[in-house]
Amino acid sequence: MDSKVGTQERSNLLDQSEISAYLSAFGDKQVCMREALLLPSVDKVYALLDVNLRSMWEATRGLRKGLPTSKTALKHLSKEAEKCSIRAQEKFIRALPFPRQSAELTKAQIEMGFSVPTITSWLGILELGCSNPAVLNYWKHKLYALSDLSGQVIRSLPNVRDRLKAYDSSEVVAQLGCPVSRQSFSDQLAKLADDELARSKPLAQLMAADALAALLRLAAWLTAESQVASWEVEVQEGTQNVICAAWAIPNWCPTTQSWSNPMQTALEKLAALAGSTKKRPGPVTHLGKLWAAHDGMEAGSRIRLLRNWVQHKGGRPSFQMLRDLVTICFDFHIKERDDLPADVIPAYWEGACMLRFAETMSVIIRDLQRAGWPRELVTSVMDVYAIEYRTARHLMGKPIEN
Repeated sequence: MDSKVGTQERSNLLDQSEISAYLSAFGDKQVCMREALLLPSVDKVYALLDVNLRSMWEATRGLRKGLPTSKTALKHLSKEAEKCSIRAQEKFIRALPFPRQSAELTKAQIEMGFSVPTITSWLGILELGCSNPAVLNYWKHKLYALSDLSGQVIRSLPNVRDRLKAYDSSEVVAQLGCPVSRQSFSDQLAKLADDELARSKPLAQLMAADALAALLRLAAWLTAESQVASWEVEVQEGTQNVICAAWAIPNWCPTTQSWSNPMQTALEKLAALAGSTKKRPGPVTHLGKLWAAHDGMEAGSRIRLLRNWVQHKGGRPSFQMLRDLVTICFDFHIKERDDLPADVIPAYWEGACMLRFAETMSVIIRDLQRAGWPRELVTSVMDVYAIEYRTARHLMGKPIEN
């Protein structure tokens, strides 16, 4: 690890004496647990991305020594944590990297008599995972606002209508949510009776659109940060003004009257990277043959597997399988190019993450269509990615110039 990065990370974490002070500050205070508005919990996002928590934890242990086993971690991060003794819980907390700003927000919440773990978890992830200060500066303000809205503002109001109005008129919801949802939300509030509000499917759909938009905005920031971190390579390749992974966002085709399939698009891009220069054979066949030849197996099985990925059959692909495919394609591309430095380090993991993002977006657009979401609402949700990406690049000091 770079010494500068290591020093920065240590300053972002509480040391053991600070953790002791943090734990003792709460004593036996009574705290109300609150569900977060707008942002889904981290574990729900992991499920959406089909992340295997046990595998991810064990991989993290390989990078960060001293972490508890995945068995211990999953126990403490589940409902079973309530069965653990105070001493066991404290021991688990002390074994984890404890982000400083996440701890500060937790203390501020508890002083007010509530806790919104989803918000503090997201703040901690951004604090530990993002090196560009613009990311944390932007999202910290938004997360504090969501903490206040979820834990204090909404709960202080006497009835469902007032709470929904407060949600809809919130500045942070307007900033992070789905633009089309705002007017539609107000219209629904105006026409629904009080006893219809809590079970209203249109309102639930609009709030789900807000949540999905917020996640896409967060994804845009993280992808933009990754692009800026590799700025010299981006400039060398002439891709510095490209909105990364924009191809993974479903778009509506007026000609075919259908939404694009991001997984199909991803495989087309990989096939082109791996030497495909014509429409026949198609990307699935080209990649299936290449993959099968690499693994020394019959091509038909790999072709069927890739076709199933596009058609959402047979379950979702594992991250390892995505990485295997990306590795084969990247290696082929590097071998074919003669203008790359000899010590180039292929971004296999990042490529697999992009492929997972595309695969997830293909699942999302399928499910939204099945649920009957209006096209205008879906379009508004999908459009926020490019808009937020430009905002992120601007605030990072690297604005997109076209």
